[in-house]
Amino acid sequence: MKALDWLTTLHSNGVELGIAELLYYQSKLPAFANKRKKIPRTVQAGTSLSKIRGRGMEFDEVRQYQPGDDIRAIDWRVTARTGQPHTKLYREEKERPVFVLTDFSPSQYFGSQLLFKSVQSAHLAAALAWLAQKRGDRVGGIVANVQSHRELKPMARQRGVLHYLHSLVDLHQQGLADWRQGQSGNHSQVLTEILQRVDRLARPGSQLLLISDFYDLNENTAERLRVLAKHYPIEAFWIIDPFEFELPHAVGLDPLAVTDGKRQRRIIAGDKQQQQRYKNYAAQRQQHVIQQLNQAGIPLHQVNSGLALEQQWREVSR
Repeated sequence: MKALDWLTTLHSNGVELGIAELLYYQSKLPAFANKRKKIPRTVQAGTSLSKIRGRGMEFDEVRQYQPGDDIRAIDWRVTARTGQPHTKLYREEKERPVFVLTDFSPSQYFGSQLLFKSVQSAHLAAALAWLAQKRGDRVGGIVANVQSHRELKPMARQRGVLHYLHSLVDLHQQGLADWRQGQSGNHSQVLTEILQRVDRLARPGSQLLLISDFYDLNENTAERLRVLAKHYPIEAFWIIDPFEFELPHAVGLDPLAVTDGKRQRRIIAGDKQQQQRYKNYAAQRQQHVIQQLNQAGIPLHQVNSGLALEQQWREVSR
């Protein structure tokens, strides 16, 4: 499918974000599942949910004691009140809380090909949220831009996903408006704030899915990630744009104007020395991000904003 046809199918222009293009991924789950079957399964960290009764994490009910019940589970209050021994029943927790963490820093509002990185981040967040909901997990998380954030406690079934998707749209469009007006502010705090807040919001057994372009990955945020990784299973998704790794091919030495909305520089894309310096800088940054995430023991997936998500799902879901 051609890029323009794909965008039309999603009701998207690649820059702004609407709820329809996020609902689209619910219908893509079977296709994603088929692609994922081709990938060897990995060990799943954290707790999972079933109706099996036993000594689990979640209280189920109290009933009269029966021979063979674990005496450690006797409910002494009910036993004293009724005069008959009663035991507590538990069930293993399977509805694992999944926190999708989406970073809408100003650097995300950029795209040289198919989508803005911010839009691809939202698409990925939607796909991951729908997949978690289909597994029976409870979906919540944090969405943040420079101006504001939303903390969403995990909820079961479609309610949690829809709540999260509407927050994605609202905060993305708010961040886009600020970016267009040159009111981006100090974006270096967005990723740090997300990590601070999820540490207070999550509880043992939660899974964290972090979506960012990691332009703000400094020693402070790297240390916070290392601390979080000791308590929760985390997967990181690095949103990249092709332009960030290589200058566009050009013939001649005519300068190209490049701006971030505030500053403007001119680059000569046809200058081979400048191309090489640009690639070297990109490689150093890439190595920095990979090294920091590896030191924290966090799996890292690269997601290209210049390609449709389903074209790269096998690599994303490894």
